[in-house]
Amino acid sequence: MPDNDYNPEDGDDLELAWDAGLGEVFATSEDADQAEETNGWCGRFRLVEEIARGGMGIVYRARDDRLERDVAIKVIRRDRIDENNCMSRFLEEAQIAGQLQHPGVVPIYETGLDDLDRPFFCMKLVKGETLSSLFKARPDIEGSLGHLINLFGSICQTVSFAHARGVIHRDLKPSNVMIGSFGEVQVLDWGFAKLIDAPRKPKRKTDRAGRKQSLKTIRSSQASSESVSGSILGTPGYMAPEQARGEIDLIDERCDVFALGAILCEILTGHAPHEKANGSTTAAV
Repeated sequence: MPDNDYNPEDGDDLELAWDAGLGEVFATSEDADQAEETNGWCGRFRLVEEIARGGMGIVYRARDDRLERDVAIKVIRRDRIDENNCMSRFLEEAQIAGQLQHPGVVPIYETGLDDLDRPFFCMKLVKGETLSSLFKARPDIEGSLGHLINLFGSICQTVSFAHARGVIHRDLKPSNVMIGSFGEVQVLDWGFAKLIDAPRKPKRKTDRAGRKQSLKTIRSSQASSESVSGSILGTPGYMAPEQARGEIDLIDERCDVFALGAILCEILTGHAPHEKANGSTTAAV
């Protein structure tokens, strides 16, 4: 059996909450009240409240008093700091998202260590609704098709940009897509992202389209930067078969294309490919 370390940041175990006053959607967990020890600051950013908690990190709403704006701060969980590759994966998420400068990727403002020596990164505080919440709110499938297809096109553009830079997301799903107040579409949570054309692989100096790899991260030159063979990263229902089986060597851009197809299936039919009309799921790997 594969060693399943499936731990999505905003996975199925998280519950979406709507803050009507601010018009923001956040993922909140049942144990969100179990706040970690904190002195209330991450560098110059003043923490206001915890708004999300996942397998690897905690997201806070914070205040940037210097620029008079609210931001989001993601901090690694203290119980994950000493785990193998967790620190590197956390920092790599910030570096990948920071280098993917595209309207469809949440911008990263700053990285650093808080006073408890936990790494953090500061990013734009996203306001809007997730694609998942739009699916749940639509009164009928046909009436919303045009709007959702347009949104899907924007998602594809963002993923295409990432692929052109040698990055695969590996956890594309409706809850990882945010639709802003003005219709802007942003792909969230690059915690499982992977460089597919790492410089340490001389046989693949360029990808299949002849584009040179330009992104570099903390794990680019590390011998242990690859995911462990047999590990499963992603969300059931949106994973390609090879991804669900933990066949790391076979995973490339096509796993994202499969996930996009699953999202499109949900747009067109009202349920994911491996989900029956009554909401139950079937295994197909």
